[in-house]
Amino acid sequence: MAATAIDAPVRLRVRVLAVSAVVVFNTALYLWVNAHPLRTPTMLPVTALDSWFGWHAWTIWPYWLLLLINPFLAVCIRERRLLLATFRAYVVAMAINLLVWLAWPTQLPRHPLPDTLDPLTTSAWQLLLALDEPDTCFPSGHITIPTVVMFAFAAQYPAARRWIWLVLLLFPSIITTGQHYAVDLLGGMLTAIAGIALAGHPLWRAWRRPSFAG
Repeated sequence: MAATAIDAPVRLRVRVLAVSAVVVFNTALYLWVNAHPLRTPTMLPVTALDSWFGWHAWTIWPYWLLLLINPFLAVCIRERRLLLATFRAYVVAMAINLLVWLAWPTQLPRHPLPDTLDPLTTSAWQLLLALDEPDTCFPSGHITIPTVVMFAFAAQYPAARRWIWLVLLLFPSIITTGQHYAVDLLGGMLTAIAGIALAGHPLWRAWRRPSFAG
């Protein structure tokens, strides 16, 4: 009976409410830490990889897509044990991020916006810059969260493993928008892996069984 209960699907309304609450809490916590660093933020050295990616104004759109796709994929995780494992992995991974942000805040000065952008792209940039301070760069929570959610989504839907990794193509947008250093991307992926490894055991078990119902 317990196994049946834990495997039971969570109602869509409950999933939407739970994911929405996490999004609101995560956003509020991130913005607060970003706006109130405990120490003077440190600028990291710009690497050859940062220079190779460069800054491209149009990548504000894949950047916003990366942010918005997370709650959608999370809401689609319907089995109780997988959804709970996703939340646990997220909490552990983001707790690691938070500790680093508090102990070693980093900063990346914003790139000036050119005057030649179309009004819609300018508005997308203005919204981002109004919300997000140039601090708490490493590790990137904008990479940690989608990495956890992608892994969980693919655990729920094995057939999605053939295409879900296309989301990775959006990851460099955190660099090309000047929001993060290249090393922040790697750091975000590592904390996600740590969260999954430490708290996402049902996700790993689902991955080892390709026939897992999805």
